[in-house]
Amino acid sequence: MVQPTLVGTAELAALLGVSKQTISNWRSKESDFPEPIAELKSTPVWDQALVVAWAIARGLSSSELQKAIAESAAVAVSLMNMKGGVGKSTLTANLGWYCAYRKQKRVLLVDLDPQFNLTQYVLGVDRYEQLVKAGRPTILDVFEQVGIDAVTKVAPKREPSSVITRLKAWNKGGRLDLVPSRLELAWTLKNPQFKEKPLAKFASAVSRSYDLILIDCPPTESILTEAAYLASNYILVPVKPEFLSTIGLPLLARSIADFQERNEAASLKLAGIVFNSSSPTKSEHSRSRKDVASVARQYGWYVFQHELGYSDSYPRGSRYGTPIFHTNYARWERISEFEVLAEEFMERVGLKAHEPGTPA
Repeated sequence: MVQPTLVGTAELAALLGVSKQTISNWRSKESDFPEPIAELKSTPVWDQALVVAWAIARGLSSSELQKAIAESAAVAVSLMNMKGGVGKSTLTANLGWYCAYRKQKRVLLVDLDPQFNLTQYVLGVDRYEQLVKAGRPTILDVFEQVGIDAVTKVAPKREPSSVITRLKAWNKGGRLDLVPSRLELAWTLKNPQFKEKPLAKFASAVSRSYDLILIDCPPTESILTEAAYLASNYILVPVKPEFLSTIGLPLLARSIADFQERNEAASLKLAGIVFNSSSPTKSEHSRSRKDVASVARQYGWYVFQHELGYSDSYPRGSRYGTPIFHTNYARWERISEFEVLAEEFMERVGLKAHEPGTPA
């Protein structure tokens, strides 16, 4: 279970850049100031995350507070390739499951693709149909002013958590949640003006509730691409080693470079290129690997040391909403190769620097 960071009055004052008397005044005068989780003889004790959230809402700023915000925020990774059919949704789902179930991380999956493959994968067919029938909020609600009140002509304020569908939670603290998508997300592309920032704002609002946010992106350049860049720390690029495997890479490189030129303050890194559905024996795959490696060297991009081979267990798992390591009859060698790839992924995005229950 993820343990809270506990702070006393002195630590809280230093964190927020104020005096201990100011903390005392806030406790007595500000009704929304977080309650201590314990009253010790020497000092009250707070959950730091709750106070940080309160300070952010108040617009407070200090060097220690900004450091705490950065340390408590989730790592956001967008899976992206300007070429479709490379297995983005499958990889997103399985990485999410692995980090949540095997590594006790709090993981949020965000389906940013109007084709909603990720949503169907992790929910399974039956649960997805139930979600549609229930009219549950989706990623579209993050971008669009929907549900306008007929009298006030104003969209009702929607809490960020309302668009999150709970998937699984485990006793040791791991959790897997989803922001589902639907076909109507394509509507947001028809009127893209001012649509690039809502996703980043949403991710920031829920970030301290998660360790990892995985964003499954559509395979075309659009306002959704810009939104993903603004919301992410890293880009992960799945590639199938087949004919024209490099076709989307120069487009992606140009897209990232253009974004960074327009957003110099943004911190966006490329986690690397992952080969998916590969075979060590096919000559075409070997040739494609060389082509991709050549392009990667040109842009200074990392290529993952571990690859994923094709397995029928991936599409089988999508039918039942399960990862490969929970799918019946999945071959152990395919499970093993996915696990080492997932470990390399966690290391690349900094999630292995501090495992739960170990010293920092």
